[in-house]
Amino acid sequence: MNCNATMELEQQAKFDSLVRQLERSRHRKTTNYQIRVAALAAIGYGYIAIVCLGLFSSLWLVKWLVEADRQQPIVAIKIDSLLEHPDRLWLLFGLVITIAIALCWTQSPQLTDREIDRAQFPELFATIDELSHKLNAPKIDRVIINFEHNAAVSQLPHFGWRESCHNYLILGLPLLQSLTPAQFQATLAHELEHLSNNDSNFMGYILRVGRMWEQLTVDSNLFVFQWFFRWYEPVIKAYSLISVRDREYAADASAKRMTSAEIAASDLIQTYIYQYYLQECFSRQLDRQAHECETPPPDVVTQMLAALRQPLDPKTATVWLGLILGQATDTDDTHPCLSDRLAAMGYPTPKFWTPQPILQTAAEHFFGDRLVDLAAELDVQWYEQRKAAWLRQYQHARAQREYLITLNRNSQTAPLMLGAATVRADLTTELDGELLALPLWQAILDRDPNCAAANYQVGKAIINRGYASGCAYLERAISLDPDLVVASCEELYRFHIFQGNFSAAEIYLEWRQHHLHKQWRSKLERNIKETDRFTPHDLEANLIAEICQKLALHSAIDRAYLVCKPMQVFRDRPLYILSLKLTKSREIDIHRLQHNLRLEAEICQRLRIELNFISRLVIAIFDSDRTGFSDERELQLIGNIQKIPDARIF
Repeated sequence: MNCNATMELEQQAKFDSLVRQLERSRHRKTTNYQIRVAALAAIGYGYIAIVCLGLFSSLWLVKWLVEADRQQPIVAIKIDSLLEHPDRLWLLFGLVITIAIALCWTQSPQLTDREIDRAQFPELFATIDELSHKLNAPKIDRVIINFEHNAAVSQLPHFGWRESCHNYLILGLPLLQSLTPAQFQATLAHELEHLSNNDSNFMGYILRVGRMWEQLTVDSNLFVFQWFFRWYEPVIKAYSLISVRDREYAADASAKRMTSAEIAASDLIQTYIYQYYLQECFSRQLDRQAHECETPPPDVVTQMLAALRQPLDPKTATVWLGLILGQATDTDDTHPCLSDRLAAMGYPTPKFWTPQPILQTAAEHFFGDRLVDLAAELDVQWYEQRKAAWLRQYQHARAQREYLITLNRNSQTAPLMLGAATVRADLTTELDGELLALPLWQAILDRDPNCAAANYQVGKAIINRGYASGCAYLERAISLDPDLVVASCEELYRFHIFQGNFSAAEIYLEWRQHHLHKQWRSKLERNIKETDRFTPHDLEANLIAEICQKLALHSAIDRAYLVCKPMQVFRDRPLYILSLKLTKSREIDIHRLQHNLRLEAEICQRLRIELNFISRLVIAIFDSDRTGFSDERELQLIGNIQKIPDARIF
């Protein structure tokens, strides 16, 4: 779970420091610590109550001021008339409180996935009941099956009373397909332990407070909310983060107690490995299909289950395990890292991992012949939920292909400029694969040996063929571009593992780990806010001319501003913001607004492709026909950009 998505860099530093301090605390596992976490959550609600009481008290102040002034204006007379009737005053107070409750209310998520019942799968429910009894966990009311590679429990309140909470067990069918029945019991014990400790209910209360304040600060520009949240967010998230982690360790201990250390550890390892496989292999195969097909396949979940049934290459699995174990427990995730979880269970961290063939997966064991039907039902759900995103991905790839065709045609008449050549090579890699793109990247290196992207792509292609000469290119990419450090280290680690040079592989693994946190902080810093400090851009005149040429191709663009945001993490790599103003239309209706939104998305998409010569570029469109819907912070951001000298370039 990502817990820092909304925090600024200054808040992030405070948050990291507080997390490290709490991790060293000896009292964080006591009841007093949990009381402190609950109290901090209550402060969030209490502050809103104080604000409401302040508004209510101000009415009495107005009444006193009105009574002190004998010459009352008409408006004052109306206010005085209202305040002379206590029933009306309390009615107004109730209205204020009702509005506050509406702001604070965060609905529980609706579980719309496939529900299974006891009559269909009695063995699965018998296993759940047995483990629930051993762990003294409350009864599971409903079991939900979805297409995620995950498992979770959730307590959804019924009419707000704890006694009437409904306990949901959510099981991802792909997860069950990647585990043995014994390993699945360890997963099940882990999740049920959360219910036995009332983790879901307690943490749901904590997390709802965080979501409430995020909603308030996004939807409201009131200083009283913004000021409080800047102090409150790092504190409540730090305390709840440590609380969640401690509960994860306790749940792992229960999984070990209900099965064995070996089974619980293998359950964790296999879960992480196959999750990595789905991200790195299966999802990328789908991405390649999205480049060519407008609609997704109708049987993605069925394909996923079949892919999970195939044996993994031992060397590839060892590489993935090394990358997973190389990650440290950081503040960007509530879950501890795999190495820390294994150490907490007293299980030695493995250097190698050979996937054992599964004679019968947990999915096959518990669902039997009905597994095919369940997969078919989830195929339909996956299709319906993902088809819109798939279409956007296809349209983006089609725009990339159209621009690549234009670049290829232009290259036949005259050599492309270095920026355009880099875009051509990058698009060829994305759409046609690294083999066809390799000559293009090598040609770029001949023109500019210091091109970081070209060094990375050439080095990657060479070592994937098993040649050590590619290592020098990747090391050069590391020295040229900090954004390529993690990816380059992963390629070098993989190469040396396959070559059997484990000592060299460990060096790159440590290098990668050292850089991961910097990369996260850099990503956080690149969020654009109205409080940011901007400076004039430092791009060369020929590069600005190239940008203006591409902007001129879009008739809907009226003007453009280009500014720079200095970075604190990677100081030599500033962020550039290209802010566009579109031409206005005299007619403003819902259909025109929808057309403008589609036009904005298309322009941003095309410019991101065409201006790919600089990866540190943010494109923002403002002041179109939707100006009336812009909030105060967006308008302040636009004003700050326009104030920078020489910001307007088009």
